[in-house]
Formats: sequence, structure tokens, C-alpha cells
Amino acid sequence: METEQLLKTLKIVLILALVIGIIGAVFYLVYGFTILWQAMAAGIITGFLLILVFIFMVLALYLYLKLALIKRELRKCREELEEMDRKSKTDDDES
Repeated sequence: METEQLLKTLKIVLILALVIGIIGAVFYLVYGFTILWQAMAAGIITGFLLILVFIFMVLALYLYLKLALIKRELRKCREELEEMDRKSKTDDDES
């Protein structure tokens, strides 16, 4: 009788240990998936931000070069205007 009671108790303990182990494994998997999900989300956000930084750097470089070319063109136009002004003053003085 004691042996049967011991086997029943052992079966109950093994079943409870198995159920607790399965629940623990499920919780561990869920925890692992949440960590993985957070890592993927962080990776996606980081990638998106890197793309934005690259776009803004290219845009800043483009605008800087455009500004430099406009300044160069403006300098040429000013020189041409000053030369025209000098020519008109010399023409006025001659007549």
C-alpha cells in the first residue's frame, strides 16, 4: 500500500514538474520573442534614422555646392556690372 501511494505521489510530482517546466519554457520563449521583437524594432528604427541622416547629408552637400556656384556666378555678374559701369563712365567722359 505504501508503495502504491509513493508511486501515485511520484506521478503527481512528475506531472506537476512537467507542467511547470512547460509553462516556464513557454514564458521563456515569449520573453525571447519579445527581446527579438524589440531588437528588430530597434534595428528598423536605427536603419530608418540612418537613411534619413544620409538623405539630409546629401541634401546639405547639394545645397552647399549650389550656394557656392551661385556665389561664384554672382561674383562674375558683379565684375561684369563694374566693368560696364567703368565703360559707361569712360564713354561719358569722352563725349
